[in-house]
Amino acid sequence: MSTPTSTAPPPSTQKLSNGRVISYALGDVANNLSFMMTSLFLMAYMTDIAGLTGAMAGTIYGVTKIWAGISDLIAGQTVDRANTRWGRLRPWLLWGSFPLAAVLVALFSTPASLSPAATIAWILLLDCAFQLCYSFVNIPYGSLSAAMTQSAVDRSRLAGARSIASSITGVVLAIAVAPQFGKDVLANTPEGELRLKFTIVIAIVAAVAVVLYLICFANTRETVQRPPGKVKMSETFKMIGKNQPLLVLCLGAVFLLGAMFTLMAVQMYYARTVLGGAANFIWLQLGNTVGTILIASFVPAITRKLGKRIGYVMCAMVAIVAYLIIANVPGPGADGSRSAALAVAIGAFVIYGIGVGGTNALMFSMQADTVDYGEWKSGTRAEGAAYSILSFVRKVGQGVGGWVGGIVIGMYGYTNDPARLADPEVARSVEQGIRVAAGYVPAGFAVLAALVIFFYPLTAAKHADIVRDLLARRTQASVADADSEVVDINTAGMLVAKRPVITINQQYGAGGIYVGERVAERLGVPFVGSRFTSKELESIDQAAEAEPTMNRWLWDFAHTSNADIDAAVRADAESNTRVVRQNTEEIIDHVKDDGGVILGRDATRVLAYMRGAYHVRLEAPVRVRIDRAAESAGISREVAAQRQSREDRMRNEMSARLMKYDATDPQYYDAVINTGDTSLDDVVDRIVADYRAKYPDLNN
Repeated sequence: MSTPTSTAPPPSTQKLSNGRVISYALGDVANNLSFMMTSLFLMAYMTDIAGLTGAMAGTIYGVTKIWAGISDLIAGQTVDRANTRWGRLRPWLLWGSFPLAAVLVALFSTPASLSPAATIAWILLLDCAFQLCYSFVNIPYGSLSAAMTQSAVDRSRLAGARSIASSITGVVLAIAVAPQFGKDVLANTPEGELRLKFTIVIAIVAAVAVVLYLICFANTRETVQRPPGKVKMSETFKMIGKNQPLLVLCLGAVFLLGAMFTLMAVQMYYARTVLGGAANFIWLQLGNTVGTILIASFVPAITRKLGKRIGYVMCAMVAIVAYLIIANVPGPGADGSRSAALAVAIGAFVIYGIGVGGTNALMFSMQADTVDYGEWKSGTRAEGAAYSILSFVRKVGQGVGGWVGGIVIGMYGYTNDPARLADPEVARSVEQGIRVAAGYVPAGFAVLAALVIFFYPLTAAKHADIVRDLLARRTQASVADADSEVVDINTAGMLVAKRPVITINQQYGAGGIYVGERVAERLGVPFVGSRFTSKELESIDQAAEAEPTMNRWLWDFAHTSNADIDAAVRADAESNTRVVRQNTEEIIDHVKDDGGVILGRDATRVLAYMRGAYHVRLEAPVRVRIDRAAESAGISREVAAQRQSREDRMRNEMSARLMKYDATDPQYYDAVINTGDTSLDDVVDRIVADYRAKYPDLNN
C-alpha cells in the first residue's frame, strides 16, 4: 500500500553542476561591472572629468536612480512576456547586453566640445537610458536562479556564488578604475587624452561584461516551468494601503539606502582628499567586503537571539558608529603622512560592512514577513507587488543619497582645481564637506532608519500567529478546490477527516517507513512516503560535510550584499510560495478520498488544523539510528552516518524555510516516540491504539 517513489529527482531538483553555478555567477560579475561603475564612479566622473558642479552632479545622480526604480517596474511588467525556445528570461541576457554596454560607454564618453547645458543633457539622458537597459538585463537575470532549480540548496549556492562574485567584482573594479581619478592623473593629463583614456577603460569593462553575459546565457538553463509575471500596479497600490509593516519597512529602506549611497557617491572624493590618494579607494572597498563576509555568519544567530526588528536596529547602530569614525579619521601627521588615517578608515569600512550587511539581510527577511502580513490582511499573496515597491523605494533611497552627497560637497565649495586647492581655506572647506557627506550625513540617515524600524509593528509572536492562520486558510482552500466528500470543513471552519489521517515526521533512521507502512495497513489507509529518498538528497548535494552550514552561509551572505539583488529575492520568494502551494495541494489530494499515513512532506504542518489527523514524531539516539539505517538499507555505517548528519539538518532547514516552523519542536505533535528503547512493532501498536482511542468514530 505504499506510494512508489521515483528513482531520480526531476530536472528542476537535480544538483546543478559547478560549471552552471559559476556561469550564473559570471552574469552578476557582468551586472556589477556596470552597476558599480555608475554607483561608485559616476559622481566623480561628472565633477572631475565632465566639469559639472557637485550640486548638479548630485541632482543627476538622484534623478536617474529614482528613474531606475521606475525602469525596474517597467521591466518587471515586460520581461516575462517573452516566450522563446531559450526560455522567458535567458534571452534578455542576449538581447540586452549589447545595448547596455553601448550606453555605458557613451555615458562615460562626454565630448569636451559640449556646452555645460549640453553636457548635463548628455549625461542625464544617457544615464536614464542606461538605467532602463540595466533593468531589462538585471530583472530577468535575478529571476533566473528560481527558474534554474527548485532545490533550496542549489538556490542557496546560486545566491551565494553571485554575491561572492559581486564582492570580488567591486574590489577588481576599484583596482582598475580608481587610479584613473588620481590627482596627478587628472592634473597632468591633457583633457582630450584624459577623456579618451577613460573611454578606453570603460569600453574594456563593457566588452568584458558582454562576454560574461553571453557565457551566462549559453551555460544556464530554465528547467522550472513558471507562469508569466502578474504584478499589476493596481494590485501594488491596493496591497500597500493595507500593509502597515511594509510601509514602515519601506520608509526605513529610504533612509538606510540613503545612508549607503551618500557614502558610495562621495567615496572616491573621500579616498583622494581625506586619505591622500585615489588608490586608497581599493582598500576601502576591500574593508567593506570583509565586513559583509563576517556578518553573514552571524545573521541567523542575531535573528534567533534578538529578533529581526531589534537585530536591524543594532546593526544600524553599528553602521552609525562606522559613519562617525569615517567622518573623524585623523588628519595628516607631522610629516604629512596619512597612513594613520588610512588604517582607521579601513577599520571603519570593515565595521561599515558589518552594519550595512546586517541591516540589508534583516531587511529582506522582514520583507518576507510583510508578504505574509499582506496575504493575511487582504487575502491576496502579492510577492511581486511587495518586492516591486520595496525595490522602487530602495532606488529612491539610492537617488536621495547621491543627490544629498552632491549637494553637500557643493555647499562646501568642492573643487578639483589645484590652483584653488592651494588656498588652505578652500582646501579645509572641501575636506570638511567631504567628511560631512561621507560620515555625518549617512550617520543621520542611519539614525532615522533605526528609529523608524524600532516602531516596526510586526513582532515575531504576531508573525507566528499570522503564519498559523495562513496555513489553516491555505489548507481549507486546497480542500475546497479538491471538492472532496471525504475531507470536509465543519461549521467552525476546521478541516474534518472522515477516514484516518496520520502524519509521521522522523529523524533519519528512526524507523519511519517501517512504522508508517504497518500503521497504514492496520488502519486500512494508503501509505505515502517521503518526497525525496536519501539517494535523491545525495544527488542534490553530495557535499555532506558542508551542507547545510555552507549553503546557509551562502544564503545569508547573498542578502548582505550592497549589489542590486532585489529581483533575485523576489523570484526566490515566489518560487517558495509555488512549492508550498503545490505541496499543500498534493497532501490534500493524498488524503481526500481514503485518508492516509504520510511520512514527511511537512504534512504535520499542512494538516495541523485537521480534526481526525494524528501527528507523530519518531526519534532515537544517533547510534541506534545509524545502526538501524545501515542494516535496513544495506549500506555501511560510514555512509549511514553521513546521511544522518545531512538529512537531520537538511530536512529541518527546508521545513523552516518553506513552511516556517521548527520540525523538531514537540508542540506540533500528538506523540513524540523514542524508537530506540522499544521495538518498531510496539511503536506501531501504540500509534494505532492511540489513534483509535482519540478518534473512535474514524476506525471504520
